[in-house]
Amino acid sequence: MILTLDLGNTNLYVGVYHEDQLIATYRTYSDKKRSSDGYREILQFFLLQEHLDVNAFTGAILSSVIPSLSGTIVSAAEKVIHVPCLQVGQKIKSGLPIHIDHPLELGADLVSDAVGAIHKYGYPLLIVDLGTATKYLVVDQNGAFDGCIIAPGIKVSYQALVEETAQLMEIEYVAPKNIVGKNSKDSLNSGAIYGTIAQIRELKRMIEASLGYSLKPILTGGNAILIQKELNEFQYDDQLILDGLYEIYKKNQGDAHHE
Repeated sequence: MILTLDLGNTNLYVGVYHEDQLIATYRTYSDKKRSSDGYREILQFFLLQEHLDVNAFTGAILSSVIPSLSGTIVSAAEKVIHVPCLQVGQKIKSGLPIHIDHPLELGADLVSDAVGAIHKYGYPLLIVDLGTATKYLVVDQNGAFDGCIIAPGIKVSYQALVEETAQLMEIEYVAPKNIVGKNSKDSLNSGAIYGTIAQIRELKRMIEASLGYSLKPILTGGNAILIQKELNEFQYDDQLILDGLYEIYKKNQGDAHHE
């Protein structure tokens, strides 16, 4: 079995692969104050809950956007499953051509998303990853990462609005029946949900116009669940980054088959 870990600014997303299949997943909050032992206990609880043998793992891989916490997660994983944990970075082969000004600046999460999407859907692609930030990733006709757009995430932007506005309340992030709200709650939810959908659709149109060809649209990320029913022209894939991590892990194991 292989353990995959995606450390984002909001969540740590964990997956277990066996015989090329994702058999279990788990999410917990990313907490910079939590110790390695704290994360070790969380991973142990998850694997115990899923009745998975910690001695059956042959490898692990981490994608992280919080450098200060990466070592903590690697240490926790290695303590639990007793095998080395790879980390997506400069020394790891991804097989992804990167056509941007500074390739080393590309986040491990974006590399993993792109590798997973190419493996599953081919190319060209537009991958919209809704997390703490909303990221638009372009994979061109040749299968190369061609650039991205980064916007404030759906929850981050509305939490900031509520914090800075005395008379607005927290919202549920549920699409209201009418696009024009008749009360504060529906008005905010409409802005959050329909506003995000409009942004995604218009940016897709603008990106394709700039490229001169169409892109297969993929929707992923922890917040994608909030809008995926309203954006059904996109392929929704909630495990994309874990699949990407698994593919990157295999690329770094030669031709050997790992389970």
